[in-house]
Amino acid sequence: MIEVIKTTLADQIYTILRDDIISQRIKCGEKLTLKALQERFDISSTPIREAIKRLSQEGLVEHVTNVGAKVIDIKEKDIIEIYDFCSVLDSAALEYAMRSSEFDELVYELENCIKSQEISLNINDMTSFKLHSDNFHDILYKYADNSRLYDAARNIRSQFTILTNKYQNYINAETNVLTEHKELLEAIKSKDVEKASSIMARHFEHAKNYLLKALEEGN
Repeated sequence: MIEVIKTTLADQIYTILRDDIISQRIKCGEKLTLKALQERFDISSTPIREAIKRLSQEGLVEHVTNVGAKVIDIKEKDIIEIYDFCSVLDSAALEYAMRSSEFDELVYELENCIKSQEISLNINDMTSFKLHSDNFHDILYKYADNSRLYDAARNIRSQFTILTNKYQNYINAETNVLTEHKELLEAIKSKDVEKASSIMARHFEHAKNYLLKALEEGN
């Protein structure tokens, strides 16, 4: 029997708006007015309010006095906090994953992921490269097998993805990302937790510095 997953209007609006925000089709700092959204979706305000409330709880939307709901406007302090927190969470996922009883499967999936990154880079498909790059980290969470760690990472990674999408035309660091992923894989294969954690921290520090430079130069 096929399982039918029922979704409410609020769920559907939330999913659409979340994707628009993360992909930056709706830009950072942009207002979300009930009138405009009602016209766009041709529905009442109730499911829209519910969707915006969920986006606010996820940290993607903020409410400003005399302005209303707007997409978060990420500043220097936010970049530092987001990347530092992601670094801590991913390092924890890394350590859990390296203790997995399915260690060989972990290595196999990471190797395939890196091969996919190489193919994407060779054909200059940066959209595909980014997806495989994100998947590298997703694999670590999969084998970490810690639901609370995953839940903590989910919300902050939404903000993280906004940043990478917002500055994707500025950042040209794909080769560095691939190199660091390869270094990380070798440390994982050798079961050197300390070295792997050090590489992960450096990986996020480099990415953070790229974005801070982009912000400084007004991009």
